[in-house]
Amino acid sequence: MSEHIEFAKMHGAGNDFIVMDARSPEFPMNLVLDSTPALCQRRTGIGADGILLLLPSENSDFTMHYLNADGSEAGMCGNGARCLARFAHDLGLPEKLTFHTNGLLYRAEVYEQYVSVHFPVEPHPSKMIIDGETWFFLNTGTEHVVAIDPKYLKSPDRHFRELGRRIRNRIDLFPTGTNVNFASILEQNRLRLVTYERGVEDLTLACGTGAIATAITRSFLNDMESKLESFPPEREHHVQVDCPGGPLEVSFSVTRDGELSVYRNIILHGPAVTVFSGRMTL
Repeated sequence: MSEHIEFAKMHGAGNDFIVMDARSPEFPMNLVLDSTPALCQRRTGIGADGILLLLPSENSDFTMHYLNADGSEAGMCGNGARCLARFAHDLGLPEKLTFHTNGLLYRAEVYEQYVSVHFPVEPHPSKMIIDGETWFFLNTGTEHVVAIDPKYLKSPDRHFRELGRRIRNRIDLFPTGTNVNFASILEQNRLRLVTYERGVEDLTLACGTGAIATAITRSFLNDMESKLESFPPEREHHVQVDCPGGPLEVSFSVTRDGELSVYRNIILHGPAVTVFSGRMTL
């Protein structure tokens, strides 16, 4: 027996998703989970970087469940969270929302032109050398490695795909894989970013958690190069991250804990757009 399911196609700076309201007990969850790779296929399906499911929650406005395009379970998705917050608001939920995903409570605010999501994490970059190159690993709700180098301004997408795929699959370093971010500095508080995403297994037009990881890594590198004792006890940062699909903004605060910089009050700002809605038959 076939199932008819309402959905919306949404994107955040080109990072696109199939979004469904899965709060009903009759929602065919297993069928959707099994169909995720086919639905996300761009030539024979709806096409998307992943699927977002709006699930009920006992102690927040909703629960977010995100699936990668290949059907694998994903960590946090920043652009997806912003899209799901707008989707929930369009269904009648308030402009200020709370939601759970992966055991953490997030906050979101839905505005006319953009959506902001507050991240309850305190990531800290750790330096690592991969094939002779310097990278920084950190978890912003999901795993990322970041390299910041001016050479990436002129690198072709083919290079990002090849290197991103190779590093993503270094299971000796990352047993569950990682997302790979190639960044360049445009201005003091402006970066250019290209991300190879695990689960999509390709470059995406934007990555919210990758934008956060990159902005924090840039701040971390600045701190390494400067005299920390000259900094005030707390600093606020606002960084524009230019992705191929459009700009995202990352804000966060930096405080001192001895010689360690602590990154908190992280907010991801950016567009969350509904492209179309429809009904699929599975």
